[in-house]
Order: sequence, then C-alpha cells, then structure tokens
Amino acid sequence: MPTAQPARPVSYSATLQRSSAKGEHTSPTGISPTHPDKQLVNGIELGQQIIYRGWEPGKEYTQNIVLKNVSVKSKKLKFSAPNTRFFSTLYPKPVTLSAGTSFTLPITFRPLEKIRYDDAIAFTTPEGQFEVLLQAVLPRTVISVPDTMDFQMCAAHDISSVTFNVINTGDLDTTVEWQTKGPFTIEPSDAFIKFRASFQFTATFRPEIATVYELDAVCRFDMEKKQAVTVTMKGIGKYPHLLVSTNGKPSSNLARDDLEAVINFGPMPVGSKNTKWVELHNLSPVRAPFRVQHAGGINYIDRVFGIPQQHGVVPANSAMRIPITFHPNTVNTTSIDYFHVTAIGDISKSVIKCMGSSKGPVVELSATSINFMQIDEGQTAARTVDIINNSNIDAVYQFVLDCEESVFTIHQVSGVVKAESRVTLPIRFTPCAPINFYRRITCLVHNQGPLYLDLMGTCHAEMMKPAVLLSKHVKRFHTHVARGFSFYPPEQLNELMQEKKLLVDEDGCLVTPQDEKAAIPVEVPPFEEYFNDGFHSDTISSVPHVSADIHVADFGNCSSMRGIEEKTINITNHTRGKVLVQWTTRSDHVFNIQQPTLEIPPLKACSFRVKFQPMAPNKLYGAELECFVYYKSLRDYRLVQDTTHCPPWCITLTCTGHTFQPNNETFLPQYLLDSPHVVFPAVNTKESAYSTVLLTNTGTTPIMYDLTKDPDSTFSIKPARGLLSSHHQIFVVRIIPDKVQTYKHDMTMRLNENDKYDKTLTLFGSAESPEVLLDCEGCMFFKPTCIGTASNKTYTIKNISRIPLRFEWRMKHTDAKHLKVHPDSGLVPPNESQSQTWSFTPCEQGKFVMKPSLIVWGQGFGNNTSGGKKKEFPVRVVAEGALGSIHADQTYFEFGDVVVGSSTTKHITLYNGSSCTLMYKLHVDVSVDGPHCEESLRENRPGLELDSMSGTIPARSKRQIIATVRPVRRVTYQYTVSYQLLTPEGNVSDFAAHELQHLFHIMTTGVYPSVAVTDARCGGSLVSISKKHLWSLFSLDSLNECLDSDPSAEELMYNTATRHSHRRRISVYTRAVLDFNFSAAPLGSEPCTVSLMFENTGTVATEWAFLFPCDLQLELEYWAETGEFDKDELHEMKVMDNKLFAISPKKGMLQPGTTQTVTFTYHHTMAGTDRLPVLLKIAKGREILLNFIGVTVEPDRRYIHFPSNKHMFTPVPVGEKTSPKQVYELYNGGAVPVQYELDLTPLDIIEKENYDQPIFECLNPMGEIAPGRSVSIEWRFSPLEAKTYMVDVPIRVHKGDTAIITFTGVGYDRRIMGNTMPLNETQDLSGVPSVQSIALPGQLSQLSLERVSFGNMPLFSQARRMVFVINRSKTRPISFHWHVTSQADSKVLSISPVRGIVPPDGSSMCRITFVANGVPSFYDLDLICEVMDEYEVGVYRKQLNAWEAELERQQVEFTITEDDLDADKRIPSAVDIVIREDRPPSGRVAPLDIAGPKTVSAEGELTRYKTLPPITVPSADEELAMAKVEQLKNKALWAKPTPPRPFLLHVGLTARTHDIAQFQENFSLDYPHYYIDRALSERSRRSTSSPAQQSSPESIDCVLAESHIVSNCLTNVLRGLLDDSYFVDAVKKVMKEPVPYFAQYSTRVKSATSSEVAPEESAERAQAAEEIESSRDGEGTPQTEPVDVLVALKSPEVRLMENNTPRSTTSSEQELAAIHTPNSTRKPTPVSSPTPIGVQLSPKAQQRELALEVEKQKEQQTLKKLPEFGNIAESILENTVLNIMNEALGGEYNITARRRFIALPKYDPVSMCTPKKNGCK
Repeated sequence: MPTAQPARPVSYSATLQRSSAKGEHTSPTGISPTHPDKQLVNGIELGQQIIYRGWEPGKEYTQNIVLKNVSVKSKKLKFSAPNTRFFSTLYPKPVTLSAGTSFTLPITFRPLEKIRYDDAIAFTTPEGQFEVLLQAVLPRTVISVPDTMDFQMCAAHDISSVTFNVINTGDLDTTVEWQTKGPFTIEPSDAFIKFRASFQFTATFRPEIATVYELDAVCRFDMEKKQAVTVTMKGIGKYPHLLVSTNGKPSSNLARDDLEAVINFGPMPVGSKNTKWVELHNLSPVRAPFRVQHAGGINYIDRVFGIPQQHGVVPANSAMRIPITFHPNTVNTTSIDYFHVTAIGDISKSVIKCMGSSKGPVVELSATSINFMQIDEGQTAARTVDIINNSNIDAVYQFVLDCEESVFTIHQVSGVVKAESRVTLPIRFTPCAPINFYRRITCLVHNQGPLYLDLMGTCHAEMMKPAVLLSKHVKRFHTHVARGFSFYPPEQLNELMQEKKLLVDEDGCLVTPQDEKAAIPVEVPPFEEYFNDGFHSDTISSVPHVSADIHVADFGNCSSMRGIEEKTINITNHTRGKVLVQWTTRSDHVFNIQQPTLEIPPLKACSFRVKFQPMAPNKLYGAELECFVYYKSLRDYRLVQDTTHCPPWCITLTCTGHTFQPNNETFLPQYLLDSPHVVFPAVNTKESAYSTVLLTNTGTTPIMYDLTKDPDSTFSIKPARGLLSSHHQIFVVRIIPDKVQTYKHDMTMRLNENDKYDKTLTLFGSAESPEVLLDCEGCMFFKPTCIGTASNKTYTIKNISRIPLRFEWRMKHTDAKHLKVHPDSGLVPPNESQSQTWSFTPCEQGKFVMKPSLIVWGQGFGNNTSGGKKKEFPVRVVAEGALGSIHADQTYFEFGDVVVGSSTTKHITLYNGSSCTLMYKLHVDVSVDGPHCEESLRENRPGLELDSMSGTIPARSKRQIIATVRPVRRVTYQYTVSYQLLTPEGNVSDFAAHELQHLFHIMTTGVYPSVAVTDARCGGSLVSISKKHLWSLFSLDSLNECLDSDPSAEELMYNTATRHSHRRRISVYTRAVLDFNFSAAPLGSEPCTVSLMFENTGTVATEWAFLFPCDLQLELEYWAETGEFDKDELHEMKVMDNKLFAISPKKGMLQPGTTQTVTFTYHHTMAGTDRLPVLLKIAKGREILLNFIGVTVEPDRRYIHFPSNKHMFTPVPVGEKTSPKQVYELYNGGAVPVQYELDLTPLDIIEKENYDQPIFECLNPMGEIAPGRSVSIEWRFSPLEAKTYMVDVPIRVHKGDTAIITFTGVGYDRRIMGNTMPLNETQDLSGVPSVQSIALPGQLSQLSLERVSFGNMPLFSQARRMVFVINRSKTRPISFHWHVTSQADSKVLSISPVRGIVPPDGSSMCRITFVANGVPSFYDLDLICEVMDEYEVGVYRKQLNAWEAELERQQVEFTITEDDLDADKRIPSAVDIVIREDRPPSGRVAPLDIAGPKTVSAEGELTRYKTLPPITVPSADEELAMAKVEQLKNKALWAKPTPPRPFLLHVGLTARTHDIAQFQENFSLDYPHYYIDRALSERSRRSTSSPAQQSSPESIDCVLAESHIVSNCLTNVLRGLLDDSYFVDAVKKVMKEPVPYFAQYSTRVKSATSSEVAPEESAERAQAAEEIESSRDGEGTPQTEPVDVLVALKSPEVRLMENNTPRSTTSSEQELAAIHTPNSTRKPTPVSSPTPIGVQLSPKAQQRELALEVEKQKEQQTLKKLPEFGNIAESILENTVLNIMNEALGGEYNITARRRFIALPKYDPVSMCTPKKNGCK
C-alpha cells in the first residue's frame, strides 16, 4: 500500500539540522522558544541549547537553564557569565547540587537590532567542563514535508494515490509549488499556506511500463519561491496478468496460457434466466483493474448472455467472481457469445466463451387416434387421452376445439402439465346425425410444435346406418390422397376396381397397374400442417377436397340486438362426386346455420347463412362452428366397400361479435403475455420459421383479441381473431422473409375491441446469407516442411451470420496432393469459431502456392430447410518444402557399468539443423552379449527408457531427451536408436517409411557388485598348514564362484544389510551355502586367525557385511520373547556369547580395484565342535551363507581332522599302463601323535567286482601323524571302464574315532573325450594365488612366489624355478632356512641355498630344482621357509649369554654361613634359574626338520607315567596363599630367555610326471624342452629290479634303550676322532685346499675300439691311462678319474639317490672304463703335432694322420652319447645362466639393456701371415 513517511516533529533544532545538511540558510521560524533535547554530562542533566525566537529589538526575554543532579553523589560546579553583553545571568558563584536536586539559572536576552546572536555559558565540574549554547534566531519560512513517499507496487497504467500534509512550521505565510516528473503527479500543483498551518496534497503514481521508479519531487516555497525542498518518490510498475476460469477451479491448476474460460449453461427453458459465475485470478502482486467488453460480431437480437459487472478491480494475488446471465428467447437454438476481459492498459486479454441452448417442453399424447366406434344417435361415448410431459419444465397446452359447438368434447381444453408428469383428459362423443365423424384436432404446446389427435366415430340411426369408420380407413385415405384417388367417389373407384383398372396393394390401398412405385403420404411438419390452411398462408400442404371462402365471421358490434345482418359462407366441392354437408350447430345457439344439411354436386359450390342471435347486451360472443362433408354414397354401409371407405372432411368457422352499447366500455382485460418480444431464428430467404406466444387470461371474463395483419406479409399469426374463454391461448407466429435483411415488426393486439387495451407484440427475424470471417484475411502460411513429412496448422473460420452454415473445402487436384484438411465439411453454428486442421505434405523441395476455396451455405434451424445459395470464399496458401534430418550431439554414448536393478541417466541432445520442423518417432533395437542373452531378449525388458519416444524439434533448434538405462541382467547391452519422421497425426511419412535413419548408439553393461578373495593367510594354530590347504578349508574357490554368479530374486529381496527376521536362526534366502572350516587345535592353543583379502574385481562400489544371527534378528520386546530355544539355537547362543568367532572388520565399502583384509578369528577356549551360520551380504548383490566350523580338541584326545567325508581323485584315462600316484592328506588336529590305519577291505571287494583288477590302491595305509602335522596317503586309481567308481574306506584312529571317507574316481575314454579332458598338473583346479597380497603384522620378509608350478614333466627330467626371499625391512637383516615337510619330498626337491642372510631392503635368489623320479605321480608339495629377525636373534643371544653366565656362577659359587651349616645337605625347594624347553612356533608341533618325527615305542611310553599325588581340594584361602607364593617365586626367578619365533613362509609346488612315451604322445611340442637323464633312468630301473633293495626300509624302528646304546657308541667314536691330532690336521688341510675348476681335465683323451685302433694308438692310449693312474697317487695337482668327475658334478639329489642305491656298473660306465683301462696289446700313440705348411708327408704318414682324425671323431661321438656328458653339459649351462642372473641381480650389468654392436676390421689370415721373409712363422 502506498505510504508517505510523516514529517519529523516541528522543532527548530531538527529543521536547522536538516537545512544545514542541504546547505541552506536558516532563519527563525517560531514565536515561542522551543526547548532543546536534554543531555547528560558528568551526572548532570541539562538542555543542549537555549534558542530565542519571535523577539523584537529593545525588549527583554528570559529563559531558564535547569541543571539536575541525577547521580547518587553531590556535585559542585561553577558557571561563567556569557561572553557578549546581549546575554546576562546571575553573578557567577559555586553551586552545590545534592543528589536528585535541581538548580535553575535564568538567562536574559536583550537584543538591539535584527541580527542573529550566538553565545555560550560554560560550566565547570571536578570531572570536566561543558557549555550550553545560547542562540537568538530571526523569523524565516520553513515547511515540513515527508522525506520519501513509497507507492510500493502498482499496475502499469493504474493509479496509486497517497495524501500527505505540508506543514508551514515557519513564522511567515508562504506559497507552495510542486514540480514533478515521470509517472508522479501532485495535486494541486500549488497552494497558499499560512504560518503554523497545513495543507493536504494528493500524490499520484501512474506507471507506464513495468520498471522501478525513483524520482525527486521539488517543492518550491516562500513568497518568491526561491527556497526548495525535495521529496523522494518511489514506486514499482508491474504488469498485471489476469486468468479466467470457471467457478471453483483453483488458481494452482491454471497455466499461464489459460486465457479462455468456457461457461456452458447447458439447455435452459425459453424465457428463463440463469446466472453463473466466472472467476478472475490475479496472479500478480498488484491490483488489476479490468473491464468486460462484448466481443461483437453478433446481431443485437441474439444477445442472450449478459455480464452486469462491466468494470472492477481484482486485488493482488487473489480472485474475484463476476456473474454471467443467460436468458434464451428462442426455442431449440444454441447460442454462443464471447466476452473479453481486459486488464488495464490492454496488457492482457482473456476470453470468456459463453455457451447455452434453449429448450422447450417435450410433450406427447398417449394416443394419436381415438375411435369411438359405432353409437346410436342421441347417445354419448367417452374415451380418455393422456398428455405426457417428459421434460423438466412445465408445459402449457391448448386444444383448438370449441366444445360447445363440436360433437367432440374435451374436459379441459387448455391447461398446464407439470414437469415429468401427465394429465388425463376425458373426451366425449355426442353425434348429432347418423353419419361418420372424423376430425383432426390440433393440440398447441407453448414452445413446442403442435400435436395432433384424430377423433372418429360412427352414428347409426334407425333408418340410416353408415359403415363403421376405422383407423385403417383413415390411413388408406391419406394414401389415396397422395395417389390422387381421393377426389373420386367410392362408387367410381369400385367400378374401376371391378374393371381391373385399379388394383389393391399389400396394404389394402388402391394402385394403378402402371405404377411400379406407388406414391406414399409425405409427412408434413406440424407447424406447416397447422398454419398452411389457405387462410393464414398462401400455401397449402395438399389440395383441399372441399373448401370455404371464409374462416372467420366477425359480426362486430351489434348494439342493436334486432336486425343483425347475417353472414354468408360458401363451401365448394372440388371432388368428382356428390357430397353432403352436415353442420353440427343447433338453432338455439348464439351462432347457427339456417340450413344445416345440404347436398353439393361435383365441382359445385353452395352458400350457407350464418346467424348471430345474442342473448344479452354488453357481452362478448365467440364460437367455432364445424361441419362435416362426406360422399353421398357413404350414407349406407351396403353401398360401401372396405377398400374405398374414406372419412369425412371437417370445416370450421370462427364467429365473433359483441353487444356492448355505445356508452359502455368493454371489460378490462386481465391477462399475462409471456414475452412482448418474439425472436425468430434466422432462416434462408423464402423459408419459414415459427414461434409461439402465450396469452394467459388471469381474469374471470373472456377476452376478445384481434391482431393486425402485417402489410408486407412477412409475419403472420394464427389465430388472428377470436374469443379467449378459457385460461390459455397459444398463438403461432410465422416469418417468411423475402430478402436478406433483419426484420422488425410491431404487431398490434387489440383486446376487447378497445384501442385502450392495445398491446404491441414486437417481432424480430432475419433472413441470412452465408457470411464467414476468415483468419488472417484469407491467407494461410505453412512453415518450411521436410519432404515426406507433414506440418499441421489450424485455420479458423467464424460464422458471423445468424444462421447455421454448412461448409465444404474444395481444392484443385494438383493442390490435393500436398494439402489436406480435416474436417473438410461440417456445420458451424451462429457466432461460432471453428478450426480446421490443415496438413501440408511436400513431395519435393521448393515453394508452393495453393488456392483452396471455402463453400458455405445456410443450413437453417429446421429440418425442412432447403438450404440457401452457396457462397465461395477463396483462401491463399503459401508453403515450402525442404530437406531435413536429425542428428545427436554424439553418435556413441557409453553408460559404463550399471548395477542390475538400479538406473543411470544421461541427457542426449537432438539437433535439427534444417529449416523445417521435424516430428520424429524413435525406435530402439537391442542386442545382448553375455550369459543368458536369449532369455534377456525374451523377457521383453530392453533396459532402456527414453522419456519421450516421439516429439517435435523446431527448425534450427535442439531438444534434450533423457535416456535411462536400467539393466535387468548381467549382460552387455547395445542399443541402436533410430528415428522415423512422422506426420502431425503420428503416421509414418512416405519418405521415411521404408527404412530407419540411424541416430546414435548406447552401450552399457549390467553388473552386480562383485568381490573376490585374492589371497589368504593363516596364523596362530594354523601357522603350519599350506595356503592350498587353507584355500580348501575355507572353500575359497567355491566362494569366488558364488561371488561371481548372479544373485537370485530372493537374495535381492533386501538390497542392504537389515534386520528383517524375528527368529534367532538366519532366514536363508540363498542356495549358496559354504563352509569356513577353521580346522582343529588343542584346547588352550593360540587363536586361529585367517586373513582373507577381498578385492573389488568389478567396476562399481561394493558394500559388504558379515552378519551374525543376532545382526539379522529384530529386537523384540521382553514380553514377545518365548524363552523356548532348540538345540541349535542354544549352541549358537553359546558360541556368540563366548565370542568364539570374531570378524574384523564386519562390514565395509570397497571402491573398484581396492582391497580390504578381513581377519577371521577362532578361539580355542572351549572343547568341542563349534558351528555358527554367518551371512555374507553384498549390497544389491549376492547373499552367501557361511557355516563357520571350528574344532577344539581336548589335550589327550587323538583326533584327525577331516574337512569333508568325500574325496575326488583326478580323472584317469582308461588303459593306462601305470596310473599316476595321487595324494590324500590327513591332518592331526590334536596335541598328541596319532596312529592311523586304513581298512582296505572295501578295496578288495571292488577289485573282485572288476575281474581281480586293482581299481583303488593305497600305498601307505598306516602310519603316525605328529601333532599339528599332515601326512600324505598315496593312492593309485586305475579304471577299467569309462565310468565313475566310488568306495567307502574306513580310517581308524588308534584309541580314537573311525571316519568313513568316500573316495570317488572317474575313468574316461581318451578317444571319446579328446581335448575336452586335458592332463592337468594338479589333482584339482585350484585358484590359489601365487603371490602374497596380505601383509601380516610382524612380517619382515616375503617370497616372490608362493605357488610354483612345474607343469607336466616326463620322467627322469629336471625343472628349475627361481624364488626370491625379499627383505621388506629397511633396517633389520633377516636369515632364512628352507625345510621340507616330509622326508620323501627331499628325494625330488632340492633348493640352493638352503639358508642365508638377506640384508635390509635386499633379496636373495633361491633355486628350486625338481627331479621327476620314480613312477608317474601327482605332486603337491609344501616347502617352508623359516625367517628369523637377526636383530632379535642378537638380542636373544646376549640375554642367553648373560643367563648362562649367571647359571654357571650359581653352580660354582656358594656361601657358607654359621646360620645354616647343613644347607648343602638339603635339596633346595626352588632354584633361581629356570630352564624351559624351546617350543615350536605353532606352540604344539615339533620344529620343522627334514629328519621327520621320532618314533617312540610302547615301552618308551611307560616312562612318562608317574604316581598321582593324593587328591586334595584346597580351600579358597589356601589357593590365594599358594597364588601369592607362586607370584613371589616367579618374581624372584630369572627364566631362561626364549628364542624369537621364526616367521614361516610356505611355498606350494605342483607337478605331474608322465611316462616318457605318454608325455611324447600328449605333449609332443613340449618334449624338446626337457632333458632326459638316462643315468637316472638306469638307476631307477636298477632300483626297481632289485627286490631286496625294494624291501629294505629307509629307516628302522628301535626302542629307547637301543637308541641310547647307539648314541653312546657314536659319541665315543666322535670323541676319539676329535682327540686324534692327525685327523684334526687332515681336516684343516682339506679345508685349505683350493676348489678345482675343471683345469685338471684339459688333456684330451682319445679312445677307439680295439678293432679300429692301430697297435701304436693302443699303446699311446695305454700310456695315457697309466699316466692318469699314476697321477692319482702322486703329490702333484690333484686329478681325478673322469667317471668320478661326472659323479662330482651331479646334483645333490642325484647323489643322494646314488648313495641310497647299491652301486652297479652300467653299460655306459663299463664303456667308459673300457676306454680308460690299460691294455697290454695297445701301445701309446704319440700325439702328432701339426704338420708345417709346405712340408710334404709320406703316404704312410698321411694315412696315419687320417686314421687318427677318424679315431678322434669317433671318440668324441662316443663321449657325447654318454649320459654323464649330457649331465655335465646341462650342469655347465645351468650354472652359466645362474651366474648371469646373479651378476644381473648384483647390479654388475643391466640384463634388459639394448644390445651393442661392435664393428671390427675384417680378419684376413692371408694378409696377416706372409712368408718368412716378412717375419711370419
């Protein structure tokens, strides 16, 4: 609301400050002084200044300064006198002011002249000094105006006003003049203000546009208008916006473009009035003045809608209702009108469309025909008829019948029928003559067409009996009228029928033989049938058979009741037969006919005299006389045939007159006319329209009416004259316009023959020509359209005529190919705007100009309209065809990986770079790549959703669509999105119907959150097991397989970890159930810790959680707990309450590519088998139920841990000569050794079932397992058939339980399976990782490989792998020591070096050599590397040395005192030094040693048992005292230092050995990569051929006593050797000898067979052998025999095998010995020197030289074929490569550097060597 800030209080000081701020001069503005504001200085309150106003020179003025002490202490002050003489005060003296007291100091002012005076008086206090100003000011003109006037927001072109006062605060009168700018005005612009008075002004703000206004209004004042002040005027202009809606529609449902509201009144009764409301919504923050205007274009006579409120204001942000009235005046018409609601300034315009229709009553008669049948003359017959009103409005009816003069009498001729009701009317028939009676009575209904009732009856007299008239006779008569037979009398028709000139049709009507299609009666509209009687209309519906010359006989005023002139009526017979006329009137009636019966010949006329016999004066008379005319032959029924029987014709005559005397006036008519205005619907020229007018007699006297005739005969009315003696009279008015114009006629209705009672009835009507208003002045423009597509446009035509128009669009044939319109024809009501949809479809590029035409003609409101003249309106259409296409911003969209069930969206922009608008429809084709792709396609869920599959892109614009990808399976989706161009109707255009246009590609992959276990480490009680064993215990391969598979629908029921169960047991929704087996350990052992590394192998973040049963259970209230638990629930509660299983962390989030180490811990605190179901939940992914299983064994229990009761052997092909050995491991989970034995009886049974062929063979069925160790049971599976073999083998544990294990083997036919069954190196396809990923706490070293695969190898070959021991510490060195877990593994494995030290941040290379020895087997070996921290070892050694020194001191030192002389005789109860045995790292297993576990016999076990102490139960106090003593004892003891525990690293080695022939067959490409050691093969064959050696055991069991004897003997022998000085010196000498490096074998030894070598060469060879033999005993350079050299170069494994095998001479060794054995027949052959150049040898010498060369080559070939030579070559190559690697690791050179090429000059031996003269030798 506009506001003006009020002026500040009128004070001089304020005015002075304001004027000073503006730089103006101030002057006195008042008469009396104004006290200034108070101030507080040093606790004293006083005024700021003293101002004198309105003073005159020569006078004295006094004011007071009041000082008040407002502090709590007394104040002393002094004041000084003013400086000038014009101000004076009391004599200055000290003043003491107590707390709360005041002191008044008068100041006197004595001016001398009219000038300004300024002075001050000073006050001094102990706190400081202050002063008060003294001023005397002159009178001046000052006004007070508002600082600002804020009009807030105002609508553009609206006015916002505010009133304010200008106050003259000065001492002088002044004039004020305002100067404003812009939209601000102030009225009045000037004024005169007396001093100390005020004047009111009005400020107006009228913005023109929507903007912010801030201007200054200048107010000039004083008499000369030199002074001025400014007022800041602010205002904001806003555009108002009005929306219209129907009543009750909230503004929130309105759109910004809702500028039209349709108010439909529906059908309304004619003459009624209805009001509806329309709401105007002002959505702007300013008020919105509006006005309502009629849209125009409609004839004034058709304005039936009205809006009483033409102006108003809609408040801001609110709504307003305005009424709309509907008052129909024409029945059965539809009215349409428009109103414009315009906001101020014509800023916004809304349209109100009003629709309504008028309706009349719907009245019908229950019967259209009543037949009274035959009655006798003088009798009366009665019937009833119902008038039924089927509408919801009342209906007024009137039967056109004078009951007093007619033979038919209706009980109530006129009346009202209520809505939805009926009225039953009795009808009587009283005939006056023996003839047939028939009359068609008209029932007029107001605002409805007339109804007709056929009344008929037959009267018989004694002498005359006519034929009975029936309804069928009437119907046949109408047919005969249509066919022209009714003008012939019945007798003639009968004769024609007899002559066969007329026939009778199926309906019983006459027809001529020549008429193929006989005429049928035409139904005449009700109004025309009523009106076209020949008197009220110039036209008649049919040719009359008889007619009268008049229809009204008006006798006028008959004041003299005697001698009234008679009237004559002439009746003409138009038929071919004689007719009889029978009047029904009687002679005693007022109006009568003198001769009621008369015969008229054919085509003749006859006159009748009508007499008027009034009964009384001053009375109105009226009657309707009726007569019946019939053929004379119808008098007797004997003369009538049924076919030619016809009804009579009825003629009526209206008679009026009155007998009022000249001095007497007629009665005052009391009536009610329903409407003085009659509006006809528009018609075409020469067509008729009808309407009804109701005159109601509300009085008790009849009313005589007389309506004047239209001189132009345009309007006519029926009845025009008559007497209204009943309640209602219905007039039917007709218009027949001659030309196109609007007609208005005032028809005078004279009542009771008195002009004073005249009533004017205004008639409106028009004849219309078809007129339409074309949009855009008959021009239509299409935007550029793509070829083959269509663009739509709506074109509006408006019917501006009053008549409904039929229209039809026509166009040329060439234009019709491109241009279409819908609808192309129709009906447009008056004042209605209709829009047709035009479609332009170009087939070529270019401009198009087309000229369709609109043909319109008048339809009319009636059904009988003939239609007016057609009129043509041409329209010019301009269009353009263009080429267009759509493309996307990218042709390829990568959505990446999306989690199945979720969605991701991208915005895709489609561009239309053409000049035409394109309508398109998108098509999506999907292709799926991945598992279950066909099922994904069959599901009909493509996974791609586009927010709009079709749309429109305007020219040179773009449109953005949202593509949502929602994969339903874990597959790769590729979508191809294409488009088709459409027409506006959504049909595919012709141009693009045949092929799709490519748009873009979309690719996405549905994924599930996936994790995988990539590494596993164990510790605690499981430190001694290998990684593969751990991998098997935890079923990690199955776990990874489950994690990589798709979840089921049940698993996706809960996307995240949530509490969803009220049970204590886990609700299982998954079929993936796995075991996490923590193995077994004795009670009190270290907790079993297993660390698994989970890696997110997918591309989306993965949220995981391990859920215990308590994590899934809903927290129930206490009352909901049942307290009943089963055995499993109690067990799980025990496990969870004691926290036997722990997981850390239990949940987390993994981003793609990241890892998380999860540690599982099992505590061995309670003996027994513990189980706990744990649910692994992957959010939006899999659910896997993990059964945690752990076993805690009692200390004395013998227990073998079986992770499963089933074992599957590797499939073996059928027909193998030697099946490979396979291994089954047993693990001792207890604390004591376990003896086991396999019951092989089931093997014997299955052997007998297979023809005594061993299928399963167990090679070591019994043995002993050390605590915490594993043993490998060797099996051989040899199938006979290609099938699956199963056997249940009991495994018995000595003094323990027996377990039954099912062993399964599969035999297959290699010929059938082929490459589908490859030969694998391992028994199972395990996914154990080969590289460590988890770093355990305290781990200083790491191996480069933890799984080494030697692959498939042939027997008697070797394979080598390099493993690096890496020191991860930066500061501490480490030492390592390799061990094998079984003594048998050392036969096939060797590692070099076995031990070593690795510096900080360094590494050491270890070579692992595997020798394929023995029989074909599977190998899965475990190497253990013990790693020690050398820093901790050094600390331990220091502590141990100190402890040993203390122990030695205590053993040799003692103190003897006199206090206890017998101390040495007693055994001390406690010692200061405690020796504790070292424990292995695992806490319960023996240190890893290749010697294997010690065997203890039963006799040795007896020494462990001792007598138990007596059973006593100490009391609590005794236990407490014993605990304290033990604690003190432990504090006093110095325990022996414990060595640091080594850190164990496991290396798993896998290999499979094959027979050489089988290997060549299956791995032919790999065979050249292996070297077969034939010497090893010979030794193996020799060992297998010697049964004695096969039966000799590797070790002999002995009892403890025997072992003591052997150890004592060996001890004595060793001590003797150590005491022997010669032996000690020999050992030292051997240690100092240099290592030979093959230098002693430089002499070439030549050999040849005895048959090929000459005696001289044999002698030479023998001499060389003797030299070699003599050199063995000599003291020179040590030389060995070549055979011994080969043995010395063999690998330790081979040497170990040779030591274990009795030495025998092989064929190769014998051959080598034969070469080097001296032979007496052979003589040494001297070694020939090279022959000098140029020396000619003798033939004998040449032969000898050639023989020596051949012998040399043969010896070389023989040496190369020896196995030892191959072993030496392989060893040299191996060591060479190893040296190269060591040098590369040592940094001596870069093994990956690029090779260098050194170019040297070409060597020419000819040029380098010249004859002796050049010095060449």
